[in-house]
Amino acid sequence: MKIAFLFAGQYRPISKDLIRHSIENLTKGLNYNIFCYSWDEPGESLDHRENIPKIISNNNSFAQISSIFSEFNLKEIHTESYHNFIINLPKTHKKIFNSKIYHKGTIFSLPQIYTLSQCYKLLGNEVNDYDLIFRCRFDSIFLHPLKIYPLKKLENSSFLYNINFGRAYYPNRIYDIFFGGSKKSMSFLDQIWNEVPQLVENNLNNGQDKRDACRLFFVAAVTNNVKIKSLKTRICDIYRPFKNNYYEQYIISSHLLSLKFNLTSLKSIPYFIRWFFYRRINLINFTSTILITILLIPISYLKRVKYFLKIYKHNS
Repeated sequence: MKIAFLFAGQYRPISKDLIRHSIENLTKGLNYNIFCYSWDEPGESLDHRENIPKIISNNNSFAQISSIFSEFNLKEIHTESYHNFIINLPKTHKKIFNSKIYHKGTIFSLPQIYTLSQCYKLLGNEVNDYDLIFRCRFDSIFLHPLKIYPLKKLENSSFLYNINFGRAYYPNRIYDIFFGGSKKSMSFLDQIWNEVPQLVENNLNNGQDKRDACRLFFVAAVTNNVKIKSLKTRICDIYRPFKNNYYEQYIISSHLLSLKFNLTSLKSIPYFIRWFFYRRINLINFTSTILITILLIPISYLKRVKYFLKIYKHNS
């Protein structure tokens, strides 16, 4: 079995040792290649306050990505100017990008979709060489290997898999930080960029902004007859460089495991423990975060009622 990992989007610098440890976790024991597509200009992460991330003026993403991924079966890498991309946007796409009717937190949905579609095209005629294809982000940190999932089952399935459970759950979306499956389930990426205007205008309402990338990926997949499932472990999440083990506390509070516990969930636990030791997480903070998360589980599930009521109200 051969796997293609598509690292696409804006490169946002993370400690070299940390991201390499993360990629080692992801790729352990696999036959794989990595494809990268990014902007020449690095940037900063969009935090939960929904501030617009800054674009850094230097153009050294290619050098930084090449240095980090050089030891990880990097098959191909391409970067291009973000500023030229904005200037040369088709009129239909530019209208969506510049419109004030959409939430400002979705401003980078179109650039994200573009880089992923271009990264997918890097596979070219070799797409059939790969049994599974997964979308990754440069600012995701991976806590356990992909191989703990039943990969043969994923290959033979028409489903597309993402991480949509626990506190991070949202109905009828593809959580855009990490998703993938068989080459058939990912083939919708081939035309997604051209279809963006139609996807935005599609009448599917999941309660998210119509320009939200998670919604657009979902609409693109389902209109291509792809069904969506959630994985049962939080293999990764976006790393934000705050102090005091913010990343670890965040992923614990988001729920490391789905309540639909299975064999994969069991296999993931030793890797999570190793990660917390590797990151030297404070035992008291670790324990208190777990206890608080357990106590708040009922509230996190009550939030789902709010989501569905929001959708129902919009459709009525």
